[in-house]
Amino acid sequence: MPLTDPARDLLDRGHTTIPLSTADLKALAELRTQAARFFTQDEETKLRHGSDDFNFGYRPYGRQYSVSPDRPDMNSSFTYWADDPAKVPGHEDDSVAPFLKALGMYWQVAADAADQVLAGLAGHYGYRDDLHFRASSYLEVNWYLRDAERDLLQDRHEDGHLFTLATSDGPGLEIETGRELKQATVGDGRLLVMPGSVLTAMTAGQVPPLYHQVRNHHLEQRITVLYLVNPPLGQLVAPYVAEDGRAVDVAALARTSGAMFGLPPAPVLTPPKA
Repeated sequence: MPLTDPARDLLDRGHTTIPLSTADLKALAELRTQAARFFTQDEETKLRHGSDDFNFGYRPYGRQYSVSPDRPDMNSSFTYWADDPAKVPGHEDDSVAPFLKALGMYWQVAADAADQVLAGLAGHYGYRDDLHFRASSYLEVNWYLRDAERDLLQDRHEDGHLFTLATSDGPGLEIETGRELKQATVGDGRLLVMPGSVLTAMTAGQVPPLYHQVRNHHLEQRITVLYLVNPPLGQLVAPYVAEDGRAVDVAALARTSGAMFGLPPAPVLTPPKA
């Protein structure tokens, strides 16, 4: 079920949603199952499947924050770039291979949803360039830790990408609407589209970033699946709206946005084979 006008929804409301089909929801359910199996393994096993710079695969608790290094996000993560399992160390090991297979199946679901959003934006702005986002985008699965004291599992932030497609198996996500943070109401079987500051730059401020945080509901388990959409990272990218007298390097913004969360620059990867 395609969106009728995602660009207008983003401009009017600051966010939008995309429905998932029955097959899409099956892929998401399998990903959540395999994610739980992976994250409940011992730390030594999980660390074997993370790169030294923490760009690929497993990222342990304490490596990422939303505002300040002394308040790390209360989760560990796993990142899957460009639909390429070979980027993950030890990708053929039984301890991670089923998880990577599930990530690959859900990748197509998320990429198709991203295509809907980008097609809507291109139509709205009369944009003719192909952003070729697949080689520069990634899935991130967050495994949240229980904490008896923290009120927020992640502090207020925006993601620093074109947009994020988000879904969670439990409550907690709060989004800023009208200068107030409220529980996100997404509905069953839908992805929340959250614009980031790279899209703000692409639209000369017409689409502001959606600030959000994660409230601590003291759940036994909480898994969030994100698809973080970037423009091409290794070339100049024309914006949707050109600001008078200013040349905005959109690709550079996307490459370096992770620094505000304590992360390294985003990798510039070769496009995956068709």
